[in-house]
Amino acid sequence: MFPTVQTILIGLAVLGAFVFLGRGTAGHKGIRNAIFIFFPIWLAYCIYHLTVGLQHGYSLQSELPFLALNFGLPALLGLWVLKKGISYL
Repeated sequence: MFPTVQTILIGLAVLGAFVFLGRGTAGHKGIRNAIFIFFPIWLAYCIYHLTVGLQHGYSLQSELPFLALNFGLPALLGLWVLKKGISYL
């Protein structure tokens, strides 16, 4: 499996875990808080993932689109869950 797909799937799994734990601890408000905690943690992981690519000889210009994709898809899903008011969970 491609590293980008793996990273996106990891992000979705981590987001799901945060939502599950947030809901279990404080209901809808807990989900909201968990998603807000997820964003900086996931961004830090994606930036780490970018630095690994840079250390393997890839240029920053070639790595930035992957950073946007790896961070963006799980983050967009998190924003969608926030916007929908968690009624689907």
